[in-house]
Amino acid sequence: MPAEIVHYPKNEDTTYISFQAAYIACVSLDFLLVCEHEGLITPRINSSGLRSYTMKEIQRLKIIRRIHEDLNLSFPAIEVILHLREQIHELNTQRSLFERKLEQQQAELDLLKSQLRLLQKIG
Repeated sequence: MPAEIVHYPKNEDTTYISFQAAYIACVSLDFLLVCEHEGLITPRINSSGLRSYTMKEIQRLKIIRRIHEDLNLSFPAIEVILHLREQIHELNTQRSLFERKLEQQQAELDLLKSQLRLLQKIG
């Protein structure tokens, strides 16, 4: 029997209870709970006391699973890797902002140069 294709909403506010999150991330419920206990993922607690997870946390859980399976690292080591990934993402964002600002300043400089050449021709 072919595998069923399931599509999940991309709405960031949609949450999934523990067993759904584990299923989506292809991990056991025990693995999910260990990751939560280690502070690698953070559930939302609803008014009924049920823990639920956003798709962002589920994606993080998938990354944790891959690192754990592929590299056989401990959870504290995985936490370091996740922290480094976040720092890299933040630095890339800052770099992009700096590049855009540099492009804007270069455009302003080019405009000023052309205005100066025009003034030199007039004067």
